[in-house]
Amino acid sequence: MKKVLIVIAVVLVALFLAKDFIASSFLTIAVRSFTDLSASLQSVSINVFKSTVDVKGFKLYNPSRLFKDKVMVDMPEVYISYYPGSFLMGTKHLKEVKLNIREFVVVKNVDGKLNLDYLKPVQQHMDQKKDAKKQDYKFMIDTLELKIDKVAYKDYSGSGEPMVKEYNIGVNERYTNITNPYSFAALVVFKALVNTSIASLAHFDLSPLKVSASDVISAVNSVTSAGGDVANDAVKAVKNLLPFGKQGAVKK
Repeated sequence: MKKVLIVIAVVLVALFLAKDFIASSFLTIAVRSFTDLSASLQSVSINVFKSTVDVKGFKLYNPSRLFKDKVMVDMPEVYISYYPGSFLMGTKHLKEVKLNIREFVVVKNVDGKLNLDYLKPVQQHMDQKKDAKKQDYKFMIDTLELKIDKVAYKDYSGSGEPMVKEYNIGVNERYTNITNPYSFAALVVFKALVNTSIASLAHFDLSPLKVSASDVISAVNSVTSAGGDVANDAVKAVKNLLPFGKQGAVKK
């Protein structure tokens, strides 16, 4: 019996020490499921005592068979603070989410296809936006801090070298009470493009994204823009890795 307890203890310690590695694997799988795109990250740290997830060096990739440019979104940091008890009740209730986007790249390939069209949340919200707000997602983000430094557009559809446009948009905004994952995804893409000429250049209609994110946009808490210029369900993956904690999530 003593040996069995020792073995169990060793296994539990090993799992605890390996939790960040396991989380990293599950996160990349979940991001592919949510976006239909592959992703990578440098590291992920789960603090079971503070109920936080800290991801470093996250990158979302374009479909390699269609686009020369590898990276669509480059995020140095993704930070999540959550209510562990909420997951016991089948709810994804997050205290705080911080998205720090260094660069968002929109690409049109030689055949005139946009990488945005292969981003699953963008595809799905177009079809479901009419019913999305009526559905119960059991999803809540109390506070979202969204930072986007730069957006680029690369057009390979013409002859010769690609046309490249870059915009230092300096988005730094805080949103509260997000209850719709489609609105969350639409918000990120909309805020990346709305104050650039990319939508016009790429013939991409922003209005459905604006409609989907309208509730979130209208509730913007504070905005800081630089220079006058101006999509988880990775969370779903983390859900299976997070520890069981306090019963009952209480909104801040």
